[in-house]
Amino acid sequence: MSSESTQPFSYDEFPYASYPYASSHPRNLAALAQLFALQPADVSRCRVLEIGCAAGGNLIPMAARFPESQFLGLDASKRQIDEGRPVIEALSLTNITLRHQDILEFDSSEGKFDFIICHGVYSWVPPEVQAKILSVCRHHLAENGVAYISYNTYPGWYLRRGVREMMSYHASGFDDTQTKIDQSRALVDFLVSAVQSNHDAYEKLLHEELSIVRASEDSYIYHEHLEDYNEPLFFHQFVSRAEENDLRFMCEAQFASMIPNEYGDETRGTLSKIAPGLVQMEQYLDFLRNRKFRQTLLCHREAQPNRAIGPARLKHLYVNSPLAEQESEDADASANTRVFEHASGRTLTVGNPVQIEAFRHLASIWPSDVSIDALADIARDAVPAEQRPGVEECRDELYETFLELYSSGLVALYAAPSGCSVEISATPGTSDLIRHQAEQGGRVTNLRHESVHLDDFEREIIKRLDGVATIDQIAAGLLEFGVAIQVESPDAESPDPETELQPVTPTQEQLRAVVEQKLKRFAHTGLLTP
Repeated sequence: MSSESTQPFSYDEFPYASYPYASSHPRNLAALAQLFALQPADVSRCRVLEIGCAAGGNLIPMAARFPESQFLGLDASKRQIDEGRPVIEALSLTNITLRHQDILEFDSSEGKFDFIICHGVYSWVPPEVQAKILSVCRHHLAENGVAYISYNTYPGWYLRRGVREMMSYHASGFDDTQTKIDQSRALVDFLVSAVQSNHDAYEKLLHEELSIVRASEDSYIYHEHLEDYNEPLFFHQFVSRAEENDLRFMCEAQFASMIPNEYGDETRGTLSKIAPGLVQMEQYLDFLRNRKFRQTLLCHREAQPNRAIGPARLKHLYVNSPLAEQESEDADASANTRVFEHASGRTLTVGNPVQIEAFRHLASIWPSDVSIDALADIARDAVPAEQRPGVEECRDELYETFLELYSSGLVALYAAPSGCSVEISATPGTSDLIRHQAEQGGRVTNLRHESVHLDDFEREIIKRLDGVATIDQIAAGLLEFGVAIQVESPDAESPDPETELQPVTPTQEQLRAVVEQKLKRFAHTGLLTP
């Protein structure tokens, strides 16, 4: 999935898509390190190394967000590095370097890094490169630094490996890369149509795997399933390799995955008996979940993370959550109780007035975030005076609440704010990076470090969001540009969902209304700046 290989030119011939990975972002890594009492570096002034950076799709947005931090990306594919450098130049970024270099050539002169990221590389390279990755982490990770390494895991990859072998076998009869990919797709299409999804367990699982491959991009199919190397391993094996390099397992990049919340008391009780240690517990959870992929965080052996995570560890962290307050349908429900629904569909029934006001504020500012300390003050001020707790009591209450919800995956915690805003100002703006990406194509990286797809009309709006032009000026500019919008035929007597929409040249008033709707979408997808 990345560029470190005994055949690095395969990535020159067929580059791997270069995307942002939110779990690898320093503001996530630093928050987790703080929870384990490791005193991580300030993400706004840190050094970051990415091994296998491709065209910089993950690293460049970090550099744009934190101009006082330093970023170095390495990749063995010259073509991918050459694709990333013009973006850096266009944005005038001076704090990032993308270097065409084999990781085996990395030496001690590079110094220490607060965060080392290696996404989509480890499982896809030969043993000597895997060893070098861990060696770089050992020798170049700062004292309280965090290394992020992702890799494929068993037992989940046993079936997926079978699919890979099927595709590799079929593709071996062809020489041209694109033909190999096309033929692999043809095989998958045949198998999907031939294998029933509702017979035995094997057929059901195989059908699911084939459907995933069928929907994947060409670059994923080639580098995941047709490359020479793809070595999944068990979690305990990866940890053993890390320990041989004086590195310690800290946690997973997605903290909630370490908590067996989906299992009952009996299952959790059995797990605690057969898996008394952390590594054992994680391995048995992989067995239960048939886990295919991990995003593991490592620290130095000497770092000694404190796993007795108390609420006070959340001090100064930022929080967000996709919550929506629900109208009560229960006539007997307490007037002091409120129900909030998470985007996952799970609900929280809340009676504590501070929690209610805190959740209301989180719902109102999604997808942006707020420091828990500031949120405590906001929630406290919204509570009637007679119910208002003391400042410290209010903060402690929210620290405890959010630690519990973080363990359940219902809130996210970060060491720094995303920088996005849900407010639509009179002169709306977005980042230079997002505007540049909109010039190039329909995929942009939002301020939450996620990929967002834009249609052509949305791209034209984004390109004009410079924080100076008013909404009227943006609409006028689009009108001058000659955009058309889709409207229902004026001859239609009543709205009909089946009525075909026709492209027409709008008035400026019509165009402004459409722009305002699009701005709301941009706000809720993390594309707007304050």
